[in-house]
Amino acid sequence: METIDNDTFASWREEGCLSIQENFHVFSQFLTQAKDFAKRGHYETAAVYGEMAAVYATLKHSGLFVSIELEQILLEISKKTIPIDHNSKITTNPLAEPQKILHVATSVQAIGGLSKMLWRWIEQDSSRSHSLVLTRQPRKEVPKILDEAIKNSGGKIYWLNETIGSVISWAKRLKEISNSADMVVLHIYNHDVIPIIAFANQAQSPPIIFLDHADHMFWLGAGISDVVVNLRESGMRLAQKRRTIQPERNILLPTILEQTRREFSRSEAKQKLGISEDTVVLLSIARSLKYKTINGISYADAHVPLLQKHQEAILIVIGSGNREDWSAAIEQTNGRIRSYPEREDTAIFYQAADIYVDSFPFISTTSLLEAGSYGVPLVSRYPYSDASEILGADMPGLTGNLIWVRELSEYTNILSRLVEDELFRLNLGEKTRHKIQNTHTGENWQSYLEKVYHLAASLPKATVALTRVEEIFLSEPDVLMPRVHGWNFDMNNVIQSHLTIMPFEQRLHNWWKLVHNNSFNNCGRFGPLKYLVPEWFLCRIR
Repeated sequence: METIDNDTFASWREEGCLSIQENFHVFSQFLTQAKDFAKRGHYETAAVYGEMAAVYATLKHSGLFVSIELEQILLEISKKTIPIDHNSKITTNPLAEPQKILHVATSVQAIGGLSKMLWRWIEQDSSRSHSLVLTRQPRKEVPKILDEAIKNSGGKIYWLNETIGSVISWAKRLKEISNSADMVVLHIYNHDVIPIIAFANQAQSPPIIFLDHADHMFWLGAGISDVVVNLRESGMRLAQKRRTIQPERNILLPTILEQTRREFSRSEAKQKLGISEDTVVLLSIARSLKYKTINGISYADAHVPLLQKHQEAILIVIGSGNREDWSAAIEQTNGRIRSYPEREDTAIFYQAADIYVDSFPFISTTSLLEAGSYGVPLVSRYPYSDASEILGADMPGLTGNLIWVRELSEYTNILSRLVEDELFRLNLGEKTRHKIQNTHTGENWQSYLEKVYHLAASLPKATVALTRVEEIFLSEPDVLMPRVHGWNFDMNNVIQSHLTIMPFEQRLHNWWKLVHNNSFNNCGRFGPLKYLVPEWFLCRIR
């Protein structure tokens, strides 16, 4: 089986250059519309178009990791719509311990590393009160474990999009809530404009800490953040190089994990899953989108040579779901590739695993850490050049133990050695577990967090350049992004997904255009009609 060769990469780079320029053109259209609406005083509509620009730049890489121009538009919207209280100025004592932490998230869910990071943070930082503002929570419940963690800390959960209004009124409400906080931590989606508008007036905002959980993509927040918290070194370097983050405001905070305690031995866990004790279990856990078929080779295909060589091995993939492009590989291995949809009860699988194999081409660092915390050796594919380090798997607790491989043949060889050499994999797994535990859990992690709080309290408020020409990059890693992280959608999809937060006149105008052009997609129950209803109303009937 072939790997990704130089000719393929050359083709990707060529395609990437063209895609980036096309994507930047669409991004610029949204940006121009946001600017025009703002100039005409239509600030609500301008904010929505600003968010649509950010969504497009996030999911259709446009050669940018930050847009100072877009953030400036949002800051101007804030100045025009959120009055300055000249009698109020928040001051922070760098020697005082922050006691009230306000976390801001776009939405939370039971599955996914971002929500796990949030509730583990609150549970670990137990000496402080933690509240949470949800800016755009869909019609689903907050995970019980997060709800309980906040209540136990003496905090409260606020749902902005349940209140009558839209982006700007929600930003005002967020600003009001933040007035009683010592610090604000942003766990927001890359495109969320509400916190950007809320905290534009930095002199009257608490210190703002931005969690860079999507360091491989474009995001909003550089202009308002006093401290940017990076989960890994590659993201830290990119933030400084491509997002204009000053070195003194750039800090590392490892992803937090729960203290892992085995409920079952490896053989007991296998037995509970109906797997023979002698079977060598390879495991991978991630969302379906992270298992993309590349160059005609699916994730399942990449493991066929290994599984054909080692009849005692199986591959279990959780999150991939039922995939037609894996059927041939499953047949070739006599069903020893097992693919499951997303599920929450992953601990039993981690405990049964002998080897953990990372998702590809989209890495899953949280799953790597969770697997490693059970003493499972970790292997991740990285076929790119060093210039694209942001596409690889790196975390403070993985350094020195995670096995990186560039070639598919090398990948098969290292997995084969791990299958054959039990002592090697057990020793590597134990070293991995020890390093992760000493970096990502308990008081060890808390010491990193205290440094973050202290830095946020002691630095002067951040400033951002008022003018900067947007410069797109047509080199690595940018040119690989459309292939590795590209999403299949267009302007109409972006407009459709934002109809419910537009002012009614603009909503009706865009709704009718989509109907006329037969451009609505995946409308679900009630069809296009539901997009005429404002988001706050939809949230109230959850």
